[in-house]
Parts: sequence; structure tokens; C-alpha cells
Amino acid sequence: MVSNKEKVLRCTRIALAVTGLFLLLLGYYIGREHFHLIREGVRTQGTIVGYKQENLGRDYSRAANSDTIALLPIVKFQTGDRVVQFKDWMDSGKRLLNVRVTVLYDPANPSSAMIDRPVWNWIPWAPTFVVGLFLILVAAKAWLRPPINEGAKS
Repeated sequence: MVSNKEKVLRCTRIALAVTGLFLLLLGYYIGREHFHLIREGVRTQGTIVGYKQENLGRDYSRAANSDTIALLPIVKFQTGDRVVQFKDWMDSGKRLLNVRVTVLYDPANPSSAMIDRPVWNWIPWAPTFVVGLFLILVAAKAWLRPPINEGAKS
């Protein structure tokens, strides 16, 4: 490895850039609608009117490899003369009906909405995006650094 230091560093930079780009795109893909709602959305009051059971896929961490089931809240709110109902993206763990919640929705497309949870609005997509951006910046900085010169020792 010592004799191929430059080759190892080049491969490391490429791995950092590819991983960073993957995480950046993944963060964008899973968070684009939430980020749009955070920036352009309007807040209003809504009511949880029911729950919908969703199969989130296999949970391989459990011994039985069973499916993960979530109960996602169904929320109803009013915008102007229109009543809108949507399924939120996150299981709250509580099964309470007729609970008032703050809703964040797109005025141009009111069916694009979510329950406003100040910190959870950013999870999991924002940390994924930030880590990807950080890795790309580290790779770019490494590429801009002059090559290591073994002959010039101080």
C-alpha cells in the first residue's frame, strides 16, 4: 500500500465521490416533497380521522423475518371551500382519533400534505443529503490538493 499510495488515494477519492453522490441523490429523492412543503407550504389545522395499515416490507432484524406493519394516520383538513384528506408518511405509535394536528400543505396541490412535526420534517432525508454533500466536498478537496511528493521531505 505504501508503494501505491497515489493509486490508493485516487481510489479513495473516487469512492468518496461516488458514495457522496449516491447519498446526495437519495436524500434529494426521498426529501424533495417534504422540502417543498417546508419552503412553500401553508400551515393549517387538521384532524386525525382514521388509520391505514401499511406493509413496509420485511424486517430481517427479527428472528422470524416478519413483515413490518405501520398504522399511518389519515388526516382531514379544510382549505377554502375544499375538504382534503391525506395519509401521513409516519406512524406516530399512538392510535388517537379526532386529535387536532398542524398540517403543512401545498396551496397549489392541497393533497400534497403532511403533519407538521418540526424536527421530523427533516428526518431521514436531510441528514442523508448533508452527509452526501460532505463526502463530495471532501473528495473535491482531496482532488484539488497537490499530489504527494515522497522525495520532498522536511
